[in-house]
Amino acid sequence: MITTQIDGTIGHLVIDMPDRSMNVITTELADLLDTSLTRLLADEAVTGIVIRSGKDSFIAGADLAQMSDFVKPGVGPEQGMALIGRYNRLFRRIETCGKPVVAAVSGTALGGGLELVLSCHYRIATDNPKAQFGLPEVTLGLLPGAGGTQRVPRLAGIAASIPVLTQGKPMNAQAAFKLGLLQEVVPAEELINAAVRALQEGRVKAVAPWDEKGFKLPGGDAYSPANNNALVAANASEHAVTKGNYPASYAILRAIYEGTKVPMDKGLKLEQQLFVTLVQGQVAQNMIRTLFFGKQAADKLARRPIGVPKSKVTTLGIVGAGFMGAGIAHVSAAVGIDVVLVDRDLATAQRGRDGIGRSLDTEVEKGRLTRETADRILGRIEPAASCSAFHHCDLVIEAVLEDVEVKARVTLDAEDAMPAQAIFASNTSALPIDDLARASRHPQNFIGLHFFSPVSRMALVEVIVGEATSDETLARALDYIQQIRKTPIVVRDGYGFYTTRCVEAYIREGARLLADGVNPVLIENGGVALGMAVGPLTLADEVGIDVLHHIAHFFHSRENGAWAKDKHAEVNPLIDRLFTAGRFGRKSGHGFYAYPAGQPKVFDFVLPRAAVQPDVAVVKERLLYAQVVEAMRCWADGVIADPREADLGAHLGWAFPSYLGGPLSVVDNEGASRFVAHCDALAAAFGSRFEVPLKLREAAENGQRFHPLPQ
Repeated sequence: MITTQIDGTIGHLVIDMPDRSMNVITTELADLLDTSLTRLLADEAVTGIVIRSGKDSFIAGADLAQMSDFVKPGVGPEQGMALIGRYNRLFRRIETCGKPVVAAVSGTALGGGLELVLSCHYRIATDNPKAQFGLPEVTLGLLPGAGGTQRVPRLAGIAASIPVLTQGKPMNAQAAFKLGLLQEVVPAEELINAAVRALQEGRVKAVAPWDEKGFKLPGGDAYSPANNNALVAANASEHAVTKGNYPASYAILRAIYEGTKVPMDKGLKLEQQLFVTLVQGQVAQNMIRTLFFGKQAADKLARRPIGVPKSKVTTLGIVGAGFMGAGIAHVSAAVGIDVVLVDRDLATAQRGRDGIGRSLDTEVEKGRLTRETADRILGRIEPAASCSAFHHCDLVIEAVLEDVEVKARVTLDAEDAMPAQAIFASNTSALPIDDLARASRHPQNFIGLHFFSPVSRMALVEVIVGEATSDETLARALDYIQQIRKTPIVVRDGYGFYTTRCVEAYIREGARLLADGVNPVLIENGGVALGMAVGPLTLADEVGIDVLHHIAHFFHSRENGAWAKDKHAEVNPLIDRLFTAGRFGRKSGHGFYAYPAGQPKVFDFVLPRAAVQPDVAVVKERLLYAQVVEAMRCWADGVIADPREADLGAHLGWAFPSYLGGPLSVVDNEGASRFVAHCDALAAAFGSRFEVPLKLREAAENGQRFHPLPQ
């Protein structure tokens, strides 16, 4: 894992973790690094040390499996301080060891990897354009706990360090150099020689700048007007973005402000205290479980059936060259797949291809693609007027009108031309796959692939498995999703599947609040304060009132019971009214809002207002629990089974707030029994649509959890 090499007077510590494509920080690695460092420090012949990697990258960050150690039974703040303290002690020891230490960074250094680099006296990286440098801990509800909040401000200055630490965005080597986090950027073949040369030429001081007498922060201390203004502005900006739901960014600002006013060791102690508070809090645990482990499992195709050979799509057929079909074509061609894009006539298919061409032109203009790459992507897309062009396709996806009969005709036409072993997928967002598969001659090859709009930006694909869908079809569909670099969740068939049912519940409860006389501004602000990307009425207009009208009546035809009657009461007539008036949302210029050209949208769908308005907390509660109860119905119906996928799908599919973890995490965090009691109270106050399914009541009585507690 760590190899010690001595070349003359220079000692090399080479980090190369076996059976891993990238090095990560672990307790074992830290202990070995400490032992190896001791050996070199004791060797009087060694006058300088180089820490480097045996891989193309340096260290990708900490192994996040360790984060569960902080919340195991019996682990309190004191024990948490000891856990994170081992890394701080090691990095501080490197910094104060008395011999000059150079970090020779062969590629990506993120999180704890970059913190190790920053603890070295001199830092050199290669000019690898794919290498990333950054401290992304805030994106998982944490702050850098091994010196990042203290060393970055002392190197780059307070104002410059704020976005690095509070946004967590990675940068390239040149940007890190400009900030002062690196002293040199060299060609890969020069890296080791450059590190050795810096030591031999005496350019590396065996002391960090902040440990020298008279050290001053670059750009001034926290009291300087510029830095004080930057901190105040950052605090206001964080509140505007996070609505106070994500404590990590505030903790980072505190670490910067208070930590830079004291000596390094005291600043590090403050950072550790803040880290432990965050990591032992529910927000960080929710985010780590869902955004890291949940996504990692989904991206590695954890739900892929065992025993099916790995596959790859060479040629993809798409029926429907509209916004969705063209988006799927674009992302597929971008990874090297040949695409046959079919619509009702060649001119329509060509317009879809032309739209992709314009998108690629924009990417070229912004410097994100070269002209050559853009032309190569577009060249892989062939427009056609007939499904007969699918004779060599491995997979065909239909993205046509949400109508069973239309989709049935497309299915038959495509299957007439497709190879017998090819897969047919529907991009439906709500129609049951079993209903659609009835038109197929090969239902075992039929599956649902629900993409999200815009396809280029939305990472999720909801994979819907029908009654007849074979394991081979599921495996091959998942392989394709991995091939186009999307994240899949696998659900069972049913009306609306999972994501559409839950996002509709959010919109529906917003409309119900409006029907109850709640001020629309309060409704929209409540949704945003909850942590949703936009308010429910805005989202309704974005989705399209015509689409919601179809979904509302379709769902009504499939749902039964008192809860269903209450769910559709008040809201369906309201949607009918908008639909009849031709107010289809943003696309028509009117929905709940009016969209005057070149001006901000204005709410102009007038309904009577209640004399007494609810507190925003009540609005947030109704909007949240409407979504979670619907997720529980999906679970009770067998649509969702894997808790991590369900929570991940909520975040990626309809921007469910990540600080909550996901709908199933909400139930776990409240406790199933308390959650059921809470919903009973909501049902008594607002209607039986908040009643939970019987299966959850039984699970609550048995003390069931969706996510196991750390042992």
